[in-house]
Amino acid sequence: MEKNADFKSELETQYNILIKAQEQSETRRFIIILAILTITFLSVLVSVAFAFIALKNSKKINNDVSINEKKYYQTLSTVYDNNSTLELNNIVTGYNLPNPKIFQITNEGNTDITFNIKLISINTSLISNNNLLYTLSRDNQTTITKQLPLKDTTLLDNIKISPNETITYTLTANYQGNIDQAETNNYYKASIFIEPIDNKSNLLE
Repeated sequence: MEKNADFKSELETQYNILIKAQEQSETRRFIIILAILTITFLSVLVSVAFAFIALKNSKKINNDVSINEKKYYQTLSTVYDNNSTLELNNIVTGYNLPNPKIFQITNEGNTDITFNIKLISINTSLISNNNLLYTLSRDNQTTITKQLPLKDTTLLDNIKISPNETITYTLTANYQGNIDQAETNNYYKASIFIEPIDNKSNLLE
């Protein structure tokens, strides 16, 4: 009977040890699961916070870009009395261009713009331009008097025009020399071209 009692006591002891081990295992599993859930929650929370900050910064950048685009808006428009073609026909001794070329340049933006005035696509029967002169006036004040070029040329460069400003140019031409009376078919043709200059310095101010 005494041996049976000892064996029973031993079994109870081993059983209690197993129960405690199982309880400890369950406790560790619960702690691990709780830790994983906590880390996951914190990760989601951090991700949401970063997403909110990124969205806020994106809206701020977009607003800044919109403000800059509005601040540095540039448009240069040119209106010709007829068209951009300069045409001299039947050039003879004492020739004067019957109808001066008039063109208006307007800065419709809100920042200064710089531009050049060019003559391009030149076509003429004249071999020499010694006596063929042009006068370019700005707002009825003579700016330059020179020989009409025989190849593409910049007449005026780096002209600055302020926002909402309009500049009116008048171009006249005449032949100050003698031409054989038999020569009546001399001509000079070109196009007036307004070339805006890329104002990157203004855009960065």
